[in-house]
Amino acid sequence: MKRIAFTGAALLSSLLAFNVMAAQPSPEEQAASNVANRQAVFKLLSVANGTLGGMARGAPYDADAAKLAVTRIQTLAGMIPELFAADTTSFSNLDTRAATTIWANKADFDMMAQDLVNGANAMMEVLNSNANPDIRATFGANIGQKCGACHDRFRLD
Repeated sequence: MKRIAFTGAALLSSLLAFNVMAAQPSPEEQAASNVANRQAVFKLLSVANGTLGGMARGAPYDADAAKLAVTRIQTLAGMIPELFAADTTSFSNLDTRAATTIWANKADFDMMAQDLVNGANAMMEVLNSNANPDIRATFGANIGQKCGACHDRFRLD
């Protein structure tokens, strides 16, 4: 009985190991997945920036919506360096606006992502300390300029 149980366990573990090995994505699939994850984060950043940008352009100020948008930017911007850890430049079939200069200047790129986190932190301090902040100036200086600087240097048109 023990021999049957042992044989069954060995067979089951072999099948599971084979399934795990078979499920490993190819390098192309992994690169495509990396790009999709990056694009998803930037789409979410765009939504958060849209909320703040609307207020900066004259939409009514909503403190809760502004704080939620800034919280999302803090979180998402902190993910950027990790999302770009794998260099995907060797895969020509990917639909991406990421410039190859990202990986040639990864430390600068990571620093710019951290600048965005720091800007979002500074904006949150303003939102928490002022009942009616100047959203246009605060958003422009702390988030808008930081996004734009990175786009100018590391995003393809």
